[in-house]
Amino acid sequence: MRKLVILALWIVLATGLVACGSKNVIYKQGTYEGNAEGHIGPIKVKIVTDQYEIKEIVILSQQETPVIAEIVYKKIPPKVIKANSSEVQVVAGATYTSNGLIKAIKDGLNKAKIE
Repeated sequence: MRKLVILALWIVLATGLVACGSKNVIYKQGTYEGNAEGHIGPIKVKIVTDQYEIKEIVILSQQETPVIAEIVYKKIPPKVIKANSSEVQVVAGATYTSNGLIKAIKDGLNKAKIE
């Protein structure tokens, strides 16, 4: 009986390790543009993905206040890339610009997602 329990535990453990080791394809590999309205005007981004993750985010054009935009554009893209998701916190004191950038990133990622 004890051997059976140990064998069952090993099978469960091995199955769990195999499941954790595989990556799900979530994006079409390529370069995508995203657009959204910022606090002052439109924000346009370029997003580069491979099949598994966001590789790069570049701000192509924007009309936000330079002092605020600089902080937002330095902080949010690295957070999105690290999280591999657009679900990140806004920059305090720059909520509208942050939300505009996040919406532009979401727009681009929606084009890259595998359905």
